[in-house]
Amino acid sequence: MKIKLKPYINLIIVVILATVFFFLTSSFGYLTQDPEYVKWSSPDETANYFFAKRFSEGESIAMFDEAAIVGNGMIMPRSVRSDEGWLKPVSFLGIILLYGIIGSVFGSIVISYLTPFFAALGIIIFYLIIKKIFSDRIALISAFLLASFPVYIYYTVRSMFHNVLFIVLLMLGIYFILLALEKKATKENDIQVIKINRKFLSFRLNLGAWLKMLASFLGGIFIGLALITRLSEIIWLAPATFIVWIFYFKRFGITKLALMICGLFLAIIPNAYFNQVLYSAPIYGGYNEMNRSVDDLSKTGSAMLKSIANGEDKYGPYFETIYKNVFYFGFNQEQSIAMAKHYIPEMFPILVVLFLLGWLILLIQNIIKFKKQYLVYFLAFIVLSAILIFYYGSWKFNDNPDPSRFTIGNSYTRYWLPIYLMMMPLAALAIVKVSRAFFFAGQEIRQRWRKIAISGLQAALVFLIIASGTIFVMYGSEEGIAYLYYNNIAEKENTLKVFALTEADAVIITRYYDKFFFPERRIIMGTIPNDELLIAVNRLVKYYPVYYYNFYLNEADVIYLNERKLVNYNLKMTLIKKMNRNFGLYKLELAPEKIEVNIDKI
Repeated sequence: MKIKLKPYINLIIVVILATVFFFLTSSFGYLTQDPEYVKWSSPDETANYFFAKRFSEGESIAMFDEAAIVGNGMIMPRSVRSDEGWLKPVSFLGIILLYGIIGSVFGSIVISYLTPFFAALGIIIFYLIIKKIFSDRIALISAFLLASFPVYIYYTVRSMFHNVLFIVLLMLGIYFILLALEKKATKENDIQVIKINRKFLSFRLNLGAWLKMLASFLGGIFIGLALITRLSEIIWLAPATFIVWIFYFKRFGITKLALMICGLFLAIIPNAYFNQVLYSAPIYGGYNEMNRSVDDLSKTGSAMLKSIANGEDKYGPYFETIYKNVFYFGFNQEQSIAMAKHYIPEMFPILVVLFLLGWLILLIQNIIKFKKQYLVYFLAFIVLSAILIFYYGSWKFNDNPDPSRFTIGNSYTRYWLPIYLMMMPLAALAIVKVSRAFFFAGQEIRQRWRKIAISGLQAALVFLIIASGTIFVMYGSEEGIAYLYYNNIAEKENTLKVFALTEADAVIITRYYDKFFFPERRIIMGTIPNDELLIAVNRLVKYYPVYYYNFYLNEADVIYLNERKLVNYNLKMTLIKKMNRNFGLYKLELAPEKIEVNIDKI
């Protein structure tokens, strides 16, 4: 039996592309980490890995530390909260639960490589989605654009962030929903089982219909998993989904919609359970601000429904409360537009130019011959882009120590991943149409050579984009992967020196290095002098070794702190070692009690 590979050649290419992508992005973690040293470049990644690893090894997610009680609740790194001595994640639990479960099966060592795996799978799913909406050729080029896109690569390499996992789970959900919304199955997919009992029972099984219902259920499950990974994205996901439902509600039907909702809630239940265990309510999470907003929105919604039931028409205060809780960090239109300008057209001009050209081509095509899926796609894109730009653009992120720098490591890029992804198919459309138009005048060329020429031009354009993206993600800023690699190697050497100079049960006060020292050492975030911090240190030094790691202080500064500040808390500080990058490691101890001597009695 011969298997014809030609219809699947593009899929095979995409699978090879995804495999190469996995090995290349995984190599960063492989080269910078080892089983005895797994460290990350941000406190969010550090916390996610720590709790996922605990969960994978059969431990509870939260960890109790008696030192946190002694230290007045100050012992915790960033992205972790301390509730009466229990250290808990300040994060959405999805990545912790999913990676923890997978790690429990394959070993916690795989956790570092799960995001590259899912990101590689995402390239294949992206190809399959775009193929259904546009065409096979556009889908193939879109897959290459995604695999070489700097933000996708960067946050795959930094593999304990939520964003890439969220995007891939969402794409899986979308793909299964597209399968469920396909038109009637072909005869090959219809299997009829007739007359189990002629007199009392007769039924027909349509395999295609059952597969669509299964696809609806799976679509709901993966969208639910995406939501528990980043619940805040519901602010744009819900409106975008509603737009799709408006245009395709007949194809959804009651059964498929019900199955999708069932799958969604099934995926959310474990997250709700752990929210209850960790934060005392199924709808709460690690963010106290978000918990307060949830409470306010719940109370406001109930009050608003009562007002409607009572026939009242004054809804202004309710909408004002909703607005303040949704835009918790404010609404800043000018800043949003400025940030969008910096992180979309200025950072990725080639993608934007091709997208605008593709959008124009698609508009003309739809005027000539209307296709509903293109209209739905673009409406969903407009809605999610507007919400993402004005919601996250109103926030002020300073991930880069220099706020004047607009670099790939700033949070806007990862929050706006959905915008970038939805631009890619239209950019691919532009590449396809322009390349075909370029050789349109040469109709006298033999058809075979014309196809080869078009494919060659498309490949050349894609190669240029890949080269540009690779150079940008590697060396485009001080946060490029190449610089990140050398920084991580240097920090590894420095961190191991600190571990060698401090005890296993030590507490280290630091402002920046919690992401490297935790969990091997307890952490207090802060700088000296600080009254609240020093009160906690005064209690801690009686039971634990306490160190201070920050910028190097000369001898005069240390004497000043000891004589003017620390003496008030019965503490003294001594230099242990001057470290690289102009940092110093100091030890804090109880100051020796002063003994007053009466000379007259001698």
